[in-house]
Amino acid sequence: MNNKNNIRNVSIVSHVDHGKTTLSDHLLQAGGLISRTMAGTARALDYLEEEQKRGITIKTANISLLYNTEDNDFLINLVDTPGHVDFSGMVSQALRLVDGVVIVVDAVEQVMAQTESVIKQAMNECLRPILFINKVDRLINELKLPKNEIETRLNNIIQMVNELIEQYSLKQFKQDWKVRFDNGTVLIGSALNGWAISVFSKNIPPFEEIIHHHLENQIKVLKSEYPIIDSFMKSIIQNIPNPQIGQKNRSKFITQFIDQKAEDSLSNCDDKGPTIICLGKLLHEDNRGLIAVTRIFSGLVKSGSSLRNRRTGNISRIQQVCIYKGQSLMTIDSVGAGNIAVLIGLKDIQIGDTFVDDIPDFPNIMFKQIPYLQESVISQRIEPKKVSDIPKLTKILEILSLIKPNFHYNVDENTGEIKIFGIGELQLEIIQGEIQKANITVEVSNPEVTLVEQIDKEVFLQKKDQLEFLQITIKCKQSTEDMEKTKDCVYSDYRDNYLEVKRVNTTEENLDLIRVGFKNAILRGPLRGYPIRKLHLTVEDIEELEPDSFRYEFIIPLLRNVIHEAMINGNIGIYEPIYKFTINIPTHYLGPVLTVVQRFGSEIEDTEHLASKSIIKGEISVESSLQTASELRAASEGYAFWQFEFMGYKRKI
Repeated sequence: MNNKNNIRNVSIVSHVDHGKTTLSDHLLQAGGLISRTMAGTARALDYLEEEQKRGITIKTANISLLYNTEDNDFLINLVDTPGHVDFSGMVSQALRLVDGVVIVVDAVEQVMAQTESVIKQAMNECLRPILFINKVDRLINELKLPKNEIETRLNNIIQMVNELIEQYSLKQFKQDWKVRFDNGTVLIGSALNGWAISVFSKNIPPFEEIIHHHLENQIKVLKSEYPIIDSFMKSIIQNIPNPQIGQKNRSKFITQFIDQKAEDSLSNCDDKGPTIICLGKLLHEDNRGLIAVTRIFSGLVKSGSSLRNRRTGNISRIQQVCIYKGQSLMTIDSVGAGNIAVLIGLKDIQIGDTFVDDIPDFPNIMFKQIPYLQESVISQRIEPKKVSDIPKLTKILEILSLIKPNFHYNVDENTGEIKIFGIGELQLEIIQGEIQKANITVEVSNPEVTLVEQIDKEVFLQKKDQLEFLQITIKCKQSTEDMEKTKDCVYSDYRDNYLEVKRVNTTEENLDLIRVGFKNAILRGPLRGYPIRKLHLTVEDIEELEPDSFRYEFIIPLLRNVIHEAMINGNIGIYEPIYKFTINIPTHYLGPVLTVVQRFGSEIEDTEHLASKSIIKGEISVESSLQTASELRAASEGYAFWQFEFMGYKRKI
């Protein structure tokens, strides 16, 4: 852990069911954590009951393992991630912790919707990629393709991945980070069968040999001659940057307000520098409370250390420093820069928080918010059957809203109604499962779609309160995706609402009142009472027309009224969420399935044919998507596999 050159922090990402967790089994075997016979079938990192039942990964799993080469020992910190779009927020969290990614692509299904999403997420975090084209055996056994068509298919996948890398990566990485077979950043093989080929293989066989071994059912020969572990470990060691290089590549792109001392320490991955930590993931255990999975970017953290949260200013004392290994925590004395560590004892925390030394001249640095590609656009009303369970239920929901990205809840102040919000129906099903585990029985409504209100035009407005004690001057406009927090930005939320305050008597008490007024206004819009989204409010000035009138009872209703009036003047509209969809079906079901998606007003962008399968891509409103599931199953006799990915909002009214 102290030798930065020999640490590799890496995450495995892909579309759902392309083989991430199967690949992870082999890496665990390389570290001696599972047997060779179990590797590929154990799904060791899918240890949750829901994962075993559904056959998919629904959380990120961390593990540290040692890999011995002939002349060196390497520490591999591995993070397996979910592929299902409903858990894409967990991918974003995992990527903040690592320095590189292994992108797994199914050779038959090729680059899918979530493949593009995870590449975009990895490039946003400035992480060097490796490509593993998995399930090559399917091209031979199922599609029965000849050698030249297999090679064409593999080259097409490499080209598609490189186009996405070029599209989403920063300018300085566009060329160097493209994946190639000749430098070991492309591997091909079968995780299930335990073989892979790269430039690090002891020899590279002609493809006719691979085809022959498959047709003759000589998989053991492939596994013996071209073991997946050798190819992968050598590729990770040679191509994933160590923490020193990784942090040099990315530190200035994932931080803000950084001073020179902090920048130098991050670039050098310095154990002797100031402590700088990013909280990438939260877990909860009844006996330990909140468990923070963090990346130590600089400094040395020991049990008993006091750390300052840069978001809140609060101080926490570390009770335990651990490494997370599957379901188990191993306590250690200290953790240095460049490592992934578990810290127990941090208080009042949330994912993405920055922690520094509790000293007067602590580093002026904050990590940028972890960017999530999805929004919580589906909700359900839940009601416990026993009134006495309400306090217990709200406590569980509070914990889940902290540890589950893209999940939140609210309680109606007037009716007491509880609503839960998530990316999709699967995520909300998992949340309901967590509630049931706590022995709370709840009644659940049908899923509902979250509509929003949004301004189109910029509006400048000046207004007095009813008693003419205060006069406020504001500017409202639609926020943009590249909006960066400025020194005047005092509040932002997951719906891209931003509050800036200028030329105001900005005592902390006054700022708190302005924040409360802003949050009160955006909770329910002026048209239909839907939440407000993408509002950039600048409070230019607040003038006290009467002494001592900057008070709660005046500023809150004044802010709400002036914001709502500005939005009505700014061509306000009702917007509905839209999904991109990908439907994978046997070709002979194409006609009936197309009939279903067209009946629900979908826009079909592309229909692709792959041997006996077809892939339909397009757009559909989230509301329509809730009605299609049963009809898609019926039209395809249960053979359709579909995935929805949030793409944004479109004006409805």
